[in-house]
Amino acid sequence: MTTTPERVLGGATHDLAALPEAVLGRIDATDHLYASRPWLAVEEQVAGVPPFYVWSAGGGFAAAYHFDERSNPWPIARLDLFLEAAGRPSADVLPCYLLGGRRPGHSRFPVADGPGRLGELTSLVGKAAEAAADLGAATIAALYCDDSDEELAEAFRAHGGVRVPSHATYRLELPGPSYEDWLRSLPRKQRTKELADQRKLGDANVTYDVRPLTEADVDWIVPLEMGLYHKYGNDYRTGEAAGLHRAYLSCLGPDALLVEARRDGERVGFASVVRHGTSAFVRQAGFDDAATAGAPVYFGAVFHTVVRWACSAGVRSIDLSISAGQVKRRRGAVELPRSAWVVPLTAAARRTLA
Repeated sequence: MTTTPERVLGGATHDLAALPEAVLGRIDATDHLYASRPWLAVEEQVAGVPPFYVWSAGGGFAAAYHFDERSNPWPIARLDLFLEAAGRPSADVLPCYLLGGRRPGHSRFPVADGPGRLGELTSLVGKAAEAAADLGAATIAALYCDDSDEELAEAFRAHGGVRVPSHATYRLELPGPSYEDWLRSLPRKQRTKELADQRKLGDANVTYDVRPLTEADVDWIVPLEMGLYHKYGNDYRTGEAAGLHRAYLSCLGPDALLVEARRDGERVGFASVVRHGTSAFVRQAGFDDAATAGAPVYFGAVFHTVVRWACSAGVRSIDLSISAGQVKRRRGAVELPRSAWVVPLTAAARRTLA
């Protein structure tokens, strides 16, 4: 690990308010949800162990989140399970701090563009490695780095980082200000399918509403969310799911939205949407398999309803997270390749990652 003084100018703190004014200004100006101050507040509320924040002399910033063997067994965020899912050795990699965020699809490093960017990124990774090692971590990792960001890759390599393939994320850039613009942008065969799905949903008496999330919603959406996780073999914890929705309520206010699906007037599914400026992030979802049988309720919620709402709300970009890539590409989403980077901080972790 490289730790020369010129590479690690900056600092680390557990207190967001203690960051230099220039760094706080960059956070407040960020155009990405997962690096914004409201989202950092969400993560602080749900963290079992307080996160820490690192900054570089030029005002670059990254948050770091703690995971160990007691953490939620979520294979898209907990490093040992992430590596196991990728068919890689995973012994001795915990405790780990995830650098740049812990939500699928995005590891964020707000650093100014320009000739000094590589040095800033290298400083951030070095400072994070030092702080995590001081806290007893075996590794730091960033699981969803832009595959095309060669400077970020070089910054991790400078500190002994090991690259691991990761999950691509998917983003839908709306082609115009109306729902019909989106439909017209699709290939004819896919457009015909979407129109057929709309008719099926109407015939099945399925309706949708987009509205702010409320405390009362948590009780009915979490069981549906857990059912979806278990359906695909993920052992997610109920308390973790409920706590995240409640953090939305505490920290995101009217930007935390819910797509509510009903059939014959009864609730049968949901999708969570978080707005950040002209972007929106489709996050959790859940559907009653028996109650939605024979009707494309998922597609109506995540695509038709979200696109209609986005067009009416002035949202231009919809983040669709990871997985189900073919389904998302068919509906106009672009695939954004990602790589994971892991920096070993102990001899045992270095042997595992060698």
